[in-house]
Amino acid sequence: MYLLGFALRGPWVTLLVAGHLLVWLGGWLALLATGRGKPRRQAWFAARLCALIRGLGATYVKVGQIMSTRPDLLPPHIVRELETLQDDVGGFAYRGVARTFREDFGRPPEEVFARFERAPIASASVAQVHRAVLADGREVAVKVRRPRVEQIVSFDLAVMRLFARAVALVPSFRLLAPVESVDEFGHAIRTQIDLRVEADNNRRFRANFAGDDDVELPELHPALCSSRVLTMSFVRGVKLSEHRKVGADPTRLARIGFRLLLRMVFEHGFVHADLHPGNILVTPRGTVALLDLGLTAELDEHHRRIFALYFAAWAQGDGATMARLMAEFSPSAAVADYPSYQADIESFVARYHGKALGEVAVSQVVFDMMGILRRHRVRVNATFTMVNIAIAVTEGIGKQLDPRLDLLHEALPFFARLQAEARL
Repeated sequence: MYLLGFALRGPWVTLLVAGHLLVWLGGWLALLATGRGKPRRQAWFAARLCALIRGLGATYVKVGQIMSTRPDLLPPHIVRELETLQDDVGGFAYRGVARTFREDFGRPPEEVFARFERAPIASASVAQVHRAVLADGREVAVKVRRPRVEQIVSFDLAVMRLFARAVALVPSFRLLAPVESVDEFGHAIRTQIDLRVEADNNRRFRANFAGDDDVELPELHPALCSSRVLTMSFVRGVKLSEHRKVGADPTRLARIGFRLLLRMVFEHGFVHADLHPGNILVTPRGTVALLDLGLTAELDEHHRRIFALYFAAWAQGDGATMARLMAEFSPSAAVADYPSYQADIESFVARYHGKALGEVAVSQVVFDMMGILRRHRVRVNATFTMVNIAIAVTEGIGKQLDPRLDLLHEALPFFARLQAEARL
């Protein structure tokens, strides 16, 4: 039966792509005939692309979410639309949960827990979460991977890689390294479907923030964790936008978020790379809780030093050094027109350098920089991009909480420390 399902998935994917392509083409021709401008046609394309991704299912939704963190590869109108992809793709039947528990722990959930809620409280592209109670009365969240997701992901990634190989035959697209990009996305997805990786990330984050009373992470129950199941303490809280429900001070929350992100980047070199508001809760105690730790970016000592030099150059308005560091940090071939590339970076720095800190939006800076890199076919290391996006997202969340605060101002002590380290 499973083999039949996979055999049917190929034709289904082909038909779905063909159908959405026809809808896009019809809409594009209508927009062209009615004299709509290029931005409207770009928005139509981005919307149809996201509709196709949703229709293709879990693997493609997850790829789309990861692609939304790569503005160095994709133009802003596509990235912004991909950011709207929701992780909720519908739950799967309880029998799949029961089968996973019997195979991994030898017993169904009802025999493992004192109480287990069959209806999930959240469902995502890789797994869904159930509320349960342990024998000792402690409330837990149980994350269970979707049935057969490994096989589906492998099949879908093989299809994507085949398509990427075909796209790479076009010289202008080959410079974007489509096959290498699919491989990067594939690696990120595979790490997320093995819940042992998330468990390891959880332990590492807990160790990094041990003693920080403002940060909370779920506590694992190792005896009830496997590659397909993650059992952890149930964190009660509200979304950041609902902080008033628990009486939290928004300025304090913004500062906690900034400090948390900056410590990840500039102290630990280990960054939560999926920092959107749904993965950050405010607890009744006023602490910030981080959830969904499957996607991370890691900076080794060498990369941390490059970041130190990069931000030191930024602080000094040294566009030439910034251009050189990003080119050297790129896994792609040499820049075709380096003088033009450097001139664009220097112009970018001149546009922002010297402005009052409150006038600078990090998110816009990141998009502008990535636009330059994309135009010059400079593929920056994925870690560099993911960390920059994490910084931009945190800045955006912080300014929603308190528009008076500025991430760059908060970050200056970290930049100064790294600059000093880089000189050692």
